[in-house]
Amino acid sequence: MTYPKRTTYRRALLTCVTTIGSCVLLPPVTAQAATSHHKSRHAKAAPVTATPAPAATAQTSTTLPPVTTQRNAAAQASIDNSSPESIQVRALRRLIREKDSPSAVTELGAKQISANGSMGSIVTLLRQAPSVYVYQQGPGNNEPVFTIRGTRGMEVAQTLDGIPMQDLLNGGSGSYLQGIAGYYFNTDQISGVSLYPGVAYPDQSTFGTIGGTVAYKSMRPSTKRGLDVFGGVGSFGTWKEGFKVDSGGLDGALGRGVDAPRLMLQYSNMQTKGYIENTPARFNSMEAAFDKPYDSGQSMFQATVLYNTGSSNYIPEPIPSIYQQKYGNYFNYPKSEQYAYTRNDYFTIMLKNDTYINDYISVGLSGFYRYNNSYSDYYSNINTFAPAGQWPAYSMNGVTLFNQTLANFAYQQVYGYGNPYYQPGVVTYDGNALYNNTSSCPSSYVAQYAGAPTPCGYNSEQQYIHTNTYGIQPRISITPPDIFGIRNTIHVGALIARETQNNLASYAGVTPYIPHDEQNRIPGYGGTFRNIYSGYAQDRIDLLHNSLHITGGFTIQGTKSGYTTPWVYDGDSPPASYLAANSAYCNQYSCSYGPYKSRKWDRNWLPFANVTFDFDKISPVLRGLSAYGSMGTSALYAPVTDFGPTFATAPPSASIVHMYEGGIKYNTGKLAVSADYYYQKVDRDFGYFSDQTPNTALYGKSLYTNDGERLMRGVEMNVIYQINKNWQLFGNWSYNSARYLKTYFAFVTVQEDQFGIASRGSHVTGIPSWLSTFGVDYHKNNLFLNDDDLNVRFTGQYTGHQYTTYDLGGFENVGPLPGVTSGTSNGYGSYNYYNAVAGSTTMDPKGGIAPYMIFSINVDYHLPVHNLGPLKSIDFNMNVYNLFNTFYWQYKYKQISPNGSGCGNFASNPPGFNGFAGQPVNIYNCSTQFSDGIPGVPAQAMFTMRAHF
Repeated sequence: MTYPKRTTYRRALLTCVTTIGSCVLLPPVTAQAATSHHKSRHAKAAPVTATPAPAATAQTSTTLPPVTTQRNAAAQASIDNSSPESIQVRALRRLIREKDSPSAVTELGAKQISANGSMGSIVTLLRQAPSVYVYQQGPGNNEPVFTIRGTRGMEVAQTLDGIPMQDLLNGGSGSYLQGIAGYYFNTDQISGVSLYPGVAYPDQSTFGTIGGTVAYKSMRPSTKRGLDVFGGVGSFGTWKEGFKVDSGGLDGALGRGVDAPRLMLQYSNMQTKGYIENTPARFNSMEAAFDKPYDSGQSMFQATVLYNTGSSNYIPEPIPSIYQQKYGNYFNYPKSEQYAYTRNDYFTIMLKNDTYINDYISVGLSGFYRYNNSYSDYYSNINTFAPAGQWPAYSMNGVTLFNQTLANFAYQQVYGYGNPYYQPGVVTYDGNALYNNTSSCPSSYVAQYAGAPTPCGYNSEQQYIHTNTYGIQPRISITPPDIFGIRNTIHVGALIARETQNNLASYAGVTPYIPHDEQNRIPGYGGTFRNIYSGYAQDRIDLLHNSLHITGGFTIQGTKSGYTTPWVYDGDSPPASYLAANSAYCNQYSCSYGPYKSRKWDRNWLPFANVTFDFDKISPVLRGLSAYGSMGTSALYAPVTDFGPTFATAPPSASIVHMYEGGIKYNTGKLAVSADYYYQKVDRDFGYFSDQTPNTALYGKSLYTNDGERLMRGVEMNVIYQINKNWQLFGNWSYNSARYLKTYFAFVTVQEDQFGIASRGSHVTGIPSWLSTFGVDYHKNNLFLNDDDLNVRFTGQYTGHQYTTYDLGGFENVGPLPGVTSGTSNGYGSYNYYNAVAGSTTMDPKGGIAPYMIFSINVDYHLPVHNLGPLKSIDFNMNVYNLFNTFYWQYKYKQISPNGSGCGNFASNPPGFNGFAGQPVNIYNCSTQFSDGIPGVPAQAMFTMRAHF
């Protein structure tokens, strides 16, 4: 956390907006203000004082962040309120008083957003911070996956202007394979981001996280009127175009001068073919923003409307290496063979009001509503399947195509008349009855299965999800007068929110064109909801002449979560009237669909503490040095979609992270250094197991437990050196260690696309051991013309070794497995133990992704234009990622694909095992283990021009 320092009051005040060197220039302070006594030392941060400067202003500064001690910051703010600049100066002083004490927070601003490029996303932007690893499948916000200090992105909270933006039902960006193309906001709609790893201060935290809080700041209207029109062209058939309109201050009945309202409207469209074959994507984004200052600029009302869309073909699972070796590293299956497609639209409206009452109290209230419509489409050609014991036409050396259709998991064996997933008047879908012996599934194909169920009618699926989220956030800040030199800054606030998701509508068929009628409807999931009641209180106490800062606080969270549906498999008994009307069928077979309702309350008290000491008074040599230590807890709640009846146990309680960190920050005005050590232990970590083998005792059942424990620890360091006014060196380094402390069933990959066995002492996979971002920044004004501006930023990023996974065959002894293999009949050597282990993913002791380094360059040039009508300037940007076209793997592992046609039965017991004869061979036990992966982005470039009128 950075604070302005006192240089001379005749100089301009600098307020830094990032720790990487971007600052906002405030008007110079008069000599009168510098020499007179201030009227109030207790001014509270007024909301409007944080009004962002235009992005271009922040970007053009390469000034190093000022000294970070709160004592020096307070000294700068002690300026006469009666001067002409008093409103801005009082606002600045209240902002300083509002700031939290130093911690391991990382600030990213306009320079980092520009370096991220138009082909990046709000997630790839975070890669410039320590301990953050990111990958995605293409340009834009395209299936992004990330980790912070070894915790997964689905375990991290996200906010925009303090409003929670993550999926409150499932965490992160939503459940796996929900299809993350686009998002509620993108890089065009933000001005910066604060990354709070681990546990954030209570006033900065939000709901549901054990990995930290990513706090984005929205783009706000400029004080100057203008029109921007821009367009860009890039690699992989990428195009982008759009406009941005700013009204400037609208003097009139609603206010004049500093109180004048301001409006902004912006729109952009981007389309790309993608760097992986057959993965086109398109994104649209719109933002309308309204700012209305009042109380002489010390209070603020803001309204923001965002509407974004995204659609893409994506890879639901990495491509097998054998296909990549034959067809190229960036191969993807043709759409005629198989594909996964998603289409989303995201709408958000945010209303925010912060009112300055007096120098001791300010109050605020935010309200928000957002929704997401998500459509998913999975298809696989019937020739990608084959009868038991045979290989499909598209297989290579025993490796088959993996897909997310029902047929790939052998669900055709449980649908249709007389089977568990059939019930008169409720679910009557029978894919084989509809499509066998048709032009889409000819009799010659059906004959190959010799009477066994075929994949026809289960190889194509479409799903629809609608999510609503709304809530309010009241807050109050109190800054009472100093008592015996002791200063308090108190923050109290709350979040009351609700998120709902409709009953999932799903349809199945044999071609990509599925009729949306009753005969093609398949059972979906129930409607889910989560009510959130969260409150926090925080007090920062400044002692010893503002050198010692002690912050204590806590968050109290309560949630009510539920799952409700009128008909679901394995729900409650059907109504008596239904059983009477369908007695013949229900008596002969069974009627397993019925109504279902599940509710769960969670309550947690989450304390936080920070102690910071500024060393300014000890010695002039130590000016700019601060040391701090923090400890806190935070909670992540179980996904509500897993409250359904297929789970054999009650929903688990929240996972809890315990964080301890300590560090130093040193800033001389030319050199800034920060370093920290962190220790984060996750208790009650979620465990997960699902039996996917038909006709077994646990088929269709899943377990969700609190059996696990994880430990993340490491060191982080950040350095900025301002060589002179033109040149700056920057770099950060981090070492991360993430291990499991128990053996349990769990999701074992960062993307949570693979579940299996987490073994005690093994590494969490997909977490690079070392990460670094470093580079040089060159900034020059008046290079070719008066008032032109050039900024060149050259960046290198090093990603260290990552552990990977492989699948077990089923006959390995991995020790006791809680929740599944308890008791002698379920222990090692039993058929149940075999089924639990077969296909389970775990850390591969012989695997791994080799380290790699990527270099990038970003060039911004601002060209002023004169005597060309309304055209004022043209901005040019050239962004090149992976400058030397280094090949690397983003994600890689070994796996066994399930055989959707089944694997037959055991003829006899395997040596040393009992109870296998006559039982089905696990669908993960008759395929070849192979490696697959997602390659990293090759060299890509994007050129953009922006005309300003």
